[in-house]
Formats: sequence, C-alpha cells, structure tokens
Amino acid sequence: MFVRRIKRRNGKVSVVLVEGYRINGKVKQRMVEYLGTESDLIKDDPEAINKLVAKYKTKQAQTDAFVKLVLRLNQNIAEQNSIRNYGYFYLERMYEELGLSELCQQIQKEQRVKYDLNHCLKLLCFMRALNPCSKKSSLEQGFDFFVEDYNLKLEQIYRSLTILKQYKADFVTTMHSALCNSYQRKTDILYYDVTNYFFEIDEEDSFRRRGCSKEYRPLPIIQMGMFIDNQGLPVDFYLYEGNHPDCTTLRPSFSQIKKSYGAEKVIITADKGLNSGSNIGYLLSENNGYILSQRIRGASKDLKAIVLAGEGWKTDFAERFKLKEFTRSIKVTYPDGSVHKHQQKVIAIWSEKYQHKEKATRDSLLELVSQLAKDPSKFKQSCHKGMKKYIDEIAIDKRTGEKTNAVCITTVLNQKKIAEDEELDGYYLIVTSEIELSATEIIEKYRGLWRIEEAFRITKADLKSRPIFVRTREHIEAHFLTCFIALTLLKMLEIRLKHRYSSRKIVDGLKSAVAIEISKNIYEINRREEVLDILDIMYQAKLGNRYVKAEQLRQYHARILDLVYTTP
Repeated sequence: MFVRRIKRRNGKVSVVLVEGYRINGKVKQRMVEYLGTESDLIKDDPEAINKLVAKYKTKQAQTDAFVKLVLRLNQNIAEQNSIRNYGYFYLERMYEELGLSELCQQIQKEQRVKYDLNHCLKLLCFMRALNPCSKKSSLEQGFDFFVEDYNLKLEQIYRSLTILKQYKADFVTTMHSALCNSYQRKTDILYYDVTNYFFEIDEEDSFRRRGCSKEYRPLPIIQMGMFIDNQGLPVDFYLYEGNHPDCTTLRPSFSQIKKSYGAEKVIITADKGLNSGSNIGYLLSENNGYILSQRIRGASKDLKAIVLAGEGWKTDFAERFKLKEFTRSIKVTYPDGSVHKHQQKVIAIWSEKYQHKEKATRDSLLELVSQLAKDPSKFKQSCHKGMKKYIDEIAIDKRTGEKTNAVCITTVLNQKKIAEDEELDGYYLIVTSEIELSATEIIEKYRGLWRIEEAFRITKADLKSRPIFVRTREHIEAHFLTCFIALTLLKMLEIRLKHRYSSRKIVDGLKSAVAIEISKNIYEINRREEVLDILDIMYQAKLGNRYVKAEQLRQYHARILDLVYTTP
C-alpha cells in the first residue's frame, strides 16, 4: 500500500491510500481509503502528508514481516529445482561495467537476430564461472540455477556461437576500453605465454592437430597464446593449429595487439620458450622491447664463460643468492633479412634453492639412466626427455673388447656431460632490450609472469575450459571467448576485493549465495561465504533477513546493478 495524490476536475487534490494487485499477470491498483483533500490535511500541519506516507510505509513493513505458509506433507517432489543462485548478480555487475550488454544489443540490431543474444552470452559466461558444463547442460541447468529466467532454445545458443566468433575483436576491444577507463589499464608492459588444449578424438582436422602437448598426450591439440597486463587482467587471446610451435605464435599475436590498441612501444615479457632470434628481431624491428628468460645450458660458450667467471657477483649475506648484470653486443636479424647490432642486458642469477632442485631432478634421472645403460635394448625403447644426453653408444667387438664398427652396441654414462651440467646448476638468465632499467626493476617485471600462469590455471582448473563440447573452429573460438570473458569478470572482482581472495574463493562465495523457494515467491536465504558479505557492504546492497520475497530479491539485484528499481 502507498499514498497517492489525485488531481480532481475542480482543481482540488485528493489524498488516497492505494494498494496494488494482479489480474492475469497484469498489475492493477485500487483505492483502499480516502484520506481527505491536500488543502485540508496540510492546513494545520504542512508535514501531514509526509507523516501519512511514513505511517503507511511502517504499517506495510510490519504487515510484510509476517506471512502464513501452508505446507502439504503429501505433495509430490517438484520436477523443477527450488534452489536458485543469486551470487551471479555480481558477475552481471562486472559484465555491465564492460559494456557487453550494449555491444550485444548493437550486434543483434545489425544482424537482425530474433533471439536475445545478450541473454545467450550472459548464460554461457555465468555458467562457465559458477557451474561449468557443456552448452546443452548450461541451457538446461541454467533454467533452474539462476533467479533470472533465460528464455532460450538450444539452437539459439549454437547460433550465437557463430556470431560471437564473428565479433570476437569487437568484444575484446570493448572490454579493453572499459578496463582502461575503470581500472587504469596500461599496455606498455604485456605478459605473453602459450598453452594448449587437447581433444579426445582419433582423427586430426585442419585446426585440431597433433603437436607438443603440455600434458604429454598423443592427441590432437590447439594452441592458445594469451596476453595479460600488469594487474593480471586478460588483454587478448589467439588460437592456432596444434602443430604450431610456441615460439612462432608471438609474432602474429603481437601484430594483432599493436593493430588493435595502437600502443607506441610495448615491452613483451615471456619465458624461455618464446625466446628466439626471430622473435627478438621482430620486436626490435617494430621499436618494441622484451624481457625474456634464457637457458644457461643452451647459451654460447662465451656467455657461459662470463656467467661462470668469479668477478662481478653481488651476494646476499647468507650466500644463498647471487646476481650479476652486464651488457653484451649481439647480432639480430630483422624480418626483412637485414642484420643489426643490438645492445642486450643480461641478468645472471644463482640460487641455492634452484641448485638443489636441479641436482635432485638430475640425480633421479641418472638413477634411471644407469639402469638403462646396462641394457641397451631398453635404452632404444626409451624416449625420456633429457635422457640421451647422459649416455654414449659405443660399438664393441665381443672377441677383442675393442671399439669397432661391429653390430654389437654397448652404452656408457657420459661423465663429462654430467660434470658440465653440475657446474651450471642453480644458474638462470634474464635478457632484455631495456638496458636503462636496473637489475631489480627487470627482475620485478619478469616475476610478473606468474600472473599469466595463474590465468591459465584458472581457465583450465576453475573454469574447466575443457573438455570442449563443440567441434567447428568458429564454435571452438567462441567457446574460448566465453572463457576469456568469465576469467575477466573474476579478475575484476579479485581487484575490487583488493586481492584478499583468490578467484577460487570468489567462485565459492558466489556459489554459496542461494535462495530456496519455500512457497510461491517466498525464499529462504541460507548461510553465505564472507566474500559475498564484503561485496554487499561494498555495493550497499544486503539481504539481511532469512526469509525474503521475490520482490526483495529483484530490489537487491537492481541495487547491485546500480539501476533505478521499478515495480514490475
């Protein structure tokens, strides 16, 4: 009930008490009580009408505090789930901040899409974050999982994937613009890495090809290269055929980044797998920079000699860590074939902890190698990575015991190679084009690589980006776009929460926000995780009562989205 002013034909304003009700789903209103004319009411007290409004608001609140429930103990189990999640409201808030709803509406108008493209994308992204499953299961479970109803069909979900792939660049660019405004994103330092995803299929196709799987599976894979910024927010991603080596993905990916965002100079930070002469030449030819790790064991003799030399090292007090920095001149070949001299800064680092780790790894490998050296037939069958470098094959004449070209082959441990590797234990290198940066600054920037490793972990473990239940290239790329958006939403919440909680904790917190429908439009709110309580305080939206009406849930939803709530 509420107080309303009604202007009459005679010019007077009547004040009445009105209540709302529904007939066949339509909202109607009826007068409950006539309170008088406005002029009569305010004659003695100018605040009389405001007091009446407050009075009936209080009365309505007291009335709403009690609801009679009738429970039928012989009622059958409901076919539909009565437990609804409302934690996704905060994912939707991040989604709206990225401007994705507006973009979906533009695309829908441009493509004359008859279904709700925005609902398709929301459903796929929110389910990927909170309850990852196939597209079919996302639709089926989404009907019962969320408070909001997404009125969609399965064929519409699959059709939306084609459109999402077509407008992938628009989605990523829109997100980038929003993050630059809201999160002060800077793209002068970008982190890049590559991972791959396998498919449980027997035959390859033009996209899903056999290659070097990170999980050592002999199955067709695709390669994904991803850029993130220094806050851990994803910037963009690119997919390649499975037989693409990691180091060959940087150049085409980076050229697209430069084209899309128009940055003048970008310093790419990556691990040793992306460190190649062609990549360095390409980055320098485009006036960009790099900070890359480099294998000490694969370095030239001259570089090893400088690193192992005793002078120039800075050691900590416990002598468990030491560092040396120097500059060297190298020749770099640009993409056009021209050769240029380049000043490169090298940071050589030795760590006692890393030395112990490398020694333990080699000792376990040598134990296996020693057994195989006694039986060459087993050695031939073995393909263990790094094993062959410690074994020499020698042809022996059985009668004389001398070396010969006879068929008999024996194996011996290569003690020289073992000694060389022991000497390099604990050392690793960071090389950079940014010679004006101090060693501390270079190491700090390089250590930011953990953010992209974490992004891949979240995508694979928390968002369960595989198994991938689609097979065409455009649908596979659209699937990873939804994973990319879901990852961004979680990272935005992580930043809003000042990194007090991991993405896994945030997901658990959002999943704990459930409302159980105990009667029509009446919900019971169960205990929630701390994450949600903090978000409620942050956005000044809270469900403080154990039992709430559907109307209160809608009001809570509107407050989180920062919208003006209107009664349906």
